[in-house]
Amino acid sequence: MRCLLCGKRTGSSSMPLVAMFSDDPLCYDCRKLWKPYTGNRDIEGMHTDILYDYRSGYSSALIQYKECGDEALKDIFLYPHIEKIRWKYRGYTLLLMPSAKDKLRQRGFDHLKEMFACLNMPMMSPFEKLREIDQKGGGRSRRTVMSGNIILKEGTVLPEKILLADDVVTTGSTLRGALKCIDTRKHRIMILCVGGV
Repeated sequence: MRCLLCGKRTGSSSMPLVAMFSDDPLCYDCRKLWKPYTGNRDIEGMHTDILYDYRSGYSSALIQYKECGDEALKDIFLYPHIEKIRWKYRGYTLLLMPSAKDKLRQRGFDHLKEMFACLNMPMMSPFEKLREIDQKGGGRSRRTVMSGNIILKEGTVLPEKILLADDVVTTGSTLRGALKCIDTRKHRIMILCVGGV
């Protein structure tokens, strides 16, 4: 098998023995560039689980996946954490953060739905954006506007146990916007982001 990022054979002899028998779609050298997130992050008083530091190898892989439309990378993001996530969040339903409609059309696939599909957990996309605001490179003020730009789709019934899920958290404004749509007295809510700064 070849690494989905660099193309190197994943069973190369330079890898530790345990990695040689792994089904990880990345080789050992590419995977070790993805640094674990070591900080603590709360959003509206809720602990946020973050897997990787966005500024490590994770960021370039995410850009290749989202911006270059490399859909084949969908399984590389959660691979080492799948069992741990399934166990920790058993009984929860993933609520995916909304993407801009024009970005979804450009990509031709829903990057979050594809990214989290490997978990085989119940999943919903219950939120939508009122206005199309491109957050990338927009600075803190533009990103802060996002928290008031998210609504729950009409007629949506939310499950009791909710896991808000996103690919990356920077200011947290998208997640704050989603939280404003949920009655926190009626739902158990947890937050999971694959990358964070």
